[in-house]
Amino acid sequence: MTSIDTTVLPGQPQLTMRPVSAEEFPAFIRVVVELFGEDVNDDDTASDRTVFEPERSLAVFDGDDIVGTTAIFSRRLRVPGGDVPVAGVTMVGVVSTHRRRGVATAMMRRQLSDVHDAGEPVAALWASEAAIYPHFGYGMGTRQALLRVTSADARYRPGVDTGAGQFQQVRLEAAKPALAEIYAAARVHTAGWLDRPPVWWNYELADSEHRRHGATRLRIVVHEDEAGARDGYAVYRVKADWSSEGIKSEVQVRDLAATGPAAYAAIWRYLLDLDLTATVAKRLAAADEPLQHLVADSRSVRLTLGDGLWVRVVDVAAALSARRYSAPIDVVVDTSDDFCPWNAGRYRLSGDDTGAACARTDDPADLTLTSTELGAAYLGGVSLAELAAAGRVREHTLGSLARASTAFSTGRAPWCPEVF
Repeated sequence: MTSIDTTVLPGQPQLTMRPVSAEEFPAFIRVVVELFGEDVNDDDTASDRTVFEPERSLAVFDGDDIVGTTAIFSRRLRVPGGDVPVAGVTMVGVVSTHRRRGVATAMMRRQLSDVHDAGEPVAALWASEAAIYPHFGYGMGTRQALLRVTSADARYRPGVDTGAGQFQQVRLEAAKPALAEIYAAARVHTAGWLDRPPVWWNYELADSEHRRHGATRLRIVVHEDEAGARDGYAVYRVKADWSSEGIKSEVQVRDLAATGPAAYAAIWRYLLDLDLTATVAKRLAAADEPLQHLVADSRSVRLTLGDGLWVRVVDVAAALSARRYSAPIDVVVDTSDDFCPWNAGRYRLSGDDTGAACARTDDPADLTLTSTELGAAYLGGVSLAELAAAGRVREHTLGSLARASTAFSTGRAPWCPEVF
């Protein structure tokens, strides 16, 4: 640790901010866990340590005590037409004794400056409180759904193709190569999915007993098509619930991926047909989950929508150049950004589904918006027209809003299948 890493908070000389060392991780994670209303668990701490990047953490200290925390996971994010490096912001919190003293603002400001210096054009996070992060330029980039199905009511409509493949139950350790192969193939089709190197597969499949809440260990089923190619999987638990009123046991789907419609339909049919279970639930599902269109009674699939991934454009030109557009676009956007002043100004964005370029310009603006709206629209999950209807995007050139909204849109709604 060098002195240049340490910052004194303005007007509060007793508060200093710096990355923590690997040796300080137990103290850091204890603060994080307690802030989120839980007790420290040794299994979780060991798992968290495997993905923790000390050099990308920040802690605010009052003397020797940690009073504020945040960290970054270095990942890659699928965006329309490609991938970008993304700073996965996580573990953000301030202890109650030090709230409203500018601790969170100081951490967010330095963190975004560090992300910009690292060359990552985008940051993303899951918001514990949705009112907080727009202040720091994050926009709600995806929507998520809590999915629940009553198995007996979820008959498929006539003609649904589930293929002629077969399933194989696979042990946890043996399953990882197959899951990684299928996930990588499925990931290219939907914006919002993160890459999963081996350390992240280990993290995602960690199965500490206290996280089961009375359900079974993780179970894994892999689907193969009729030619023997692996094209889908589901990771799930079963929580038994037997009573005098009958079986109420629930299948809890942790992770699911498929490379095509037939495999997707087959995997859901497998889960819905599991013996001695009454319901299937998936906590993280897509807002436009195709299952609701496979069943004869669409009301048997209940989707409760909420916000998902929050996106922050850290470098406007790099971020907008990195993605592709569903229709030709040539537009000048005027972006204001109080938190990352290097972003502020006018940019000409031109491109289509083969590539894009974005650079500063002195030309008059067609659209005016802030970094928060740009983050919300970046993955295509929230349209610029939707934001304009709320008064959050201004159109100066007639027709530019409609054209830009179409260009930013995607075929499937973006979503993120994991919380970090």
